[in-house]
Amino acid sequence: MPMLPDPAHMDIIDKACISAFEAEEPVSVFSLCENIMDDPKLPMHCPYHHYLIPAVLLTAASRISGETEEMLQKRLKTARERAGTVPGGCCGQFGCCGAAVGAGIFACVWQGSTPLSKTGWAAGNEMTARCLSAIASVEGPRCCKRVTYLTLSAALPAAREFLGLDLGEIPEHTCHHFSQSRECRGTACPFFPKKKKAE
Repeated sequence: MPMLPDPAHMDIIDKACISAFEAEEPVSVFSLCENIMDDPKLPMHCPYHHYLIPAVLLTAASRISGETEEMLQKRLKTARERAGTVPGGCCGQFGCCGAAVGAGIFACVWQGSTPLSKTGWAAGNEMTARCLSAIASVEGPRCCKRVTYLTLSAALPAAREFLGLDLGEIPEHTCHHFSQSRECRGTACPFFPKKKKAE
């Protein structure tokens, strides 16, 4: 049986996204994502990341677009239903990482596109393709944190290009989860902490 996202994990994501949406300060996609991944109830590697990506992107997009919380909740519900069908391990078994699929889910949900849509259909596929290309720039083995950072780094400019959404800039980012991963690639990962040069 394929491993699917745990509903309890997705509940944590929903709660954090709604809280961020209601907050007065701007929503930073990377910060929101990192805050959620820091939750001790969420494991290092798990298919909840497939929902995490569309959830944080939808939250940021809804904030900058002036949408209501009710509309965000509706979009999150749709994204959750779709991401909930994306199994863990599809990165190495299907050649299509669930984080990139999550970015495609975001684009499709945001546009309201369907398999029969004449507009928006290409943008959803392009979003996934851009993110998959970024993910493939670093060899395996799997790392849900690495692919999350790579996906968001590709999704932000793609959202600007294809959806007209400015979801912020890509910050310099360093991973602090590496000690939890037995398969960490260390310095071969672009997000592994760099040693400070001697003064």
